[in-house]
Amino acid sequence: MVHKNEFQAVVLAGGKGSRMTELTVGTPKCLLPIANMPMVWYPLKLLEQSGFAEAIVVVSEAVKTDVTAALDKCNLNIKPEVVGVLDAEDIGTADSLRVIHDRIKSDLVVVSTDFIANIDISETLNLYRKHNASITALIVQTPKAPEDFVQPGPKNKQKPERDLIGIDNETGRIVFLASASDFEDNVTMPARLLKKHSNFTVFSKLLDAHLYVINKWVLDFLVHNKNFSTLKGELLPYIVKKQLEKPKIVKDDKNASVVKLDTRKDIFRFAVEKPFNESIMRMSAYNDHETNLNGAYNGDVIKCYAQIVSGKYGLRANTLQMYYLANALIHDWFELRKEGELPCSSISPGATVKSTQVQNCRIDDNAMVSEKTSLKSSCIGCNVTVEPKTRITKSVIMSNVTIKQMCVIENCIICNNCVINEGSQLKDCIVGANHEVSANSNHYREILTDDSRLIEY
Repeated sequence: MVHKNEFQAVVLAGGKGSRMTELTVGTPKCLLPIANMPMVWYPLKLLEQSGFAEAIVVVSEAVKTDVTAALDKCNLNIKPEVVGVLDAEDIGTADSLRVIHDRIKSDLVVVSTDFIANIDISETLNLYRKHNASITALIVQTPKAPEDFVQPGPKNKQKPERDLIGIDNETGRIVFLASASDFEDNVTMPARLLKKHSNFTVFSKLLDAHLYVINKWVLDFLVHNKNFSTLKGELLPYIVKKQLEKPKIVKDDKNASVVKLDTRKDIFRFAVEKPFNESIMRMSAYNDHETNLNGAYNGDVIKCYAQIVSGKYGLRANTLQMYYLANALIHDWFELRKEGELPCSSISPGATVKSTQVQNCRIDDNAMVSEKTSLKSSCIGCNVTVEPKTRITKSVIMSNVTIKQMCVIENCIICNNCVINEGSQLKDCIVGANHEVSANSNHYREILTDDSRLIEY
């Protein structure tokens, strides 16, 4: 349970989805549907299940009204405060926190809008509390794609980015953090790191969930030091490295000039242990190191930890592949079915479904599914019309789409306001927003859209 005023929650939802522009042209990334729920619903639901009653949702000022309206329909118990930030889609995550810092009065939990998981983060919060950490990160196991999983669109040979995360085997302390792309063949560890932490593991296949519990002093440091634009890529690696350093001791020399002495941006000026915690550590026999008999934490005031959640999965829907995988896996993560029970469909009371062949589908408000149609393992958005003699399998159909008669759609993403004319056959395709597919056309592994829509101005 989260005690009131102990933590504030912030969902960073201002990203424009630059790695999935096929989907985000005309639709904010945070409102892309995953199982017919806006993406931003998932981190808010995660926070709600972990005891949070309120959360700040940071979005671009241009879409604030749309996001507010979408969340009003979600029936969440947590109360989201949607805050619009000018040009939020063009600034980094650290920049976004800097903009809203005056709203933050306590330690905070920050989560990205594209983190999709059904996880209780209580253990992460407790690890933070236990060590009075500077930052505690949630680390999850990367999910395995189903054997028959095929990403729509042209074949993509690009390999996903991997993180190298060094975690102390006994304490969970993050001792090393870098991107695998920063190294060619070998990774060299600093000697002072090996001297201080002799028993740690470097993971390369775990996923940084982009969920961080952050001490208030870190935000204060961020406000005064504007060199950091992102949390994951810049601020967190910097703070992890700073754990190995000690505050600089400035001698009181009356003859020394202090004109050039500027400690305003020195991180140790902000990372000051509370007197009460200092007293506890002096009396404690605990330490988080094996290489010496120094006091708790070796006197460190900067301490970063990682909570590895075992047995559960999560993903970041920040690429086209991960977005589609989220839609494929979300039924198992958020629906509890009895063992051996067949997958069932979730049909909104506001939808009209005349077909008797609907299996494992989600069908949203005001959708009209005609008779003599077959729908399997698909998500059908609001105001969608599916005409007779049409078959849809393993597809995401967004809002206001019209699919005319005698179409076959398999393993596709159809974006908002599209028209699929009669007799069309689409397999492993992406149809961009507002596009019209010609009648009786046949498409395989294509992106069907007006190319000019994908150009960023």
